[in-house]
Amino acid sequence: MTDMQSLLLAFCLIVGLKLGLADISGNGTERPYPTYCTTFEEKPGKCIHYKKCPYIAEVITRLKAKKQLSERDHEIMANSLCSANNQKVVCCEEFNNDAGWELLKAYDPICGEFGDSKVTGGREIKMGSRPWMALLKYNITDVSQRTSFLCGGTLITSRYVLTAAHCIRPNLLSVRLGEHRISTEQDCDTYGSIETCLPPYQDVPVEKFIVHEGFHAFTLFYDIALLRLDRSVTITSFVKPICLPIYEEVKRSIWGNKNQHQKVTGWGITDNSLPSDVPKEADVIRKSLSECAPGRTLMDNQLCVSAFVQDSCQGDSGGPLLYSYLYQGQQRFVQTGIVSKGPKNCGTGSTAIYSDVTRFVPWITQNIEI
Repeated sequence: MTDMQSLLLAFCLIVGLKLGLADISGNGTERPYPTYCTTFEEKPGKCIHYKKCPYIAEVITRLKAKKQLSERDHEIMANSLCSANNQKVVCCEEFNNDAGWELLKAYDPICGEFGDSKVTGGREIKMGSRPWMALLKYNITDVSQRTSFLCGGTLITSRYVLTAAHCIRPNLLSVRLGEHRISTEQDCDTYGSIETCLPPYQDVPVEKFIVHEGFHAFTLFYDIALLRLDRSVTITSFVKPICLPIYEEVKRSIWGNKNQHQKVTGWGITDNSLPSDVPKEADVIRKSLSECAPGRTLMDNQLCVSAFVQDSCQGDSGGPLLYSYLYQGQQRFVQTGIVSKGPKNCGTGSTAIYSDVTRFVPWITQNIEI
């Protein structure tokens, strides 16, 4: 047997030339959805059958044709297995949809601009300072207007809002943007001796929602969804998109800094166990997955975030975890996470779970359009 034939045989034995779903749990339990992984080049990937991964399938084709392999080809072969217990699937890089990526990039000049950097964790933020914040309104009878807003979200383009998949319900009606104090029709505040008022909020019906195909309601894996609005919102100083980590240097900065101080914003339940009338913001710390409480099973597309004293709470679901970054030469906020689940009694646990937006950028680009 030649060296090339030995190499091909070894790789075939590793990945298994068989069709079917991958056992990616490592315990014999098949999952009906792919898991996220990190490629040998430190890029977000999915565990899928190698035949569905074009560039790995090309390596196999070159091997079968007895063609010369590049150094990168050898690295791919040596580092693509998702699990030692699974010989069927490989970690395949997820690629952006060019049209979707360009749509997000078009908002670079205005995304993530904030009005006040001197907010204090757990307290009301300056009016209009988080112009990407969205409230999701549901058709709930016999309740006040305040309690019909059950989740949050973020504007990412003039037509799309990013939120948590578990916030998607049949009675979801509309999205409100440009809001501050829910109980008042017009939001005004006095700074010094000058009264400033926000323009009227925008209520926009939801045209459709797109839930991640891997979402699991019990585990909250893949807890991410997109809302397509039935019209484009009017972009103003107080209604504009958040920046997403669409650039590699932004992702590397987020991944490379351990114990990052980040912010979570929302109208959720506060210290008096009532939902807040105004958006509040808490300072939290992003931790490694291994630091989460024992007994939790987490995936690479989830984040472990501190939840002691300062924490998100019920009603904050779908809202953003924010990272301050020098984006396109200006200090901006970039969304790194989506509020998913936390301690039963908010602020009393050690950690909470968020969906990792950096892992879902390809999925987002594949599901948005003009």
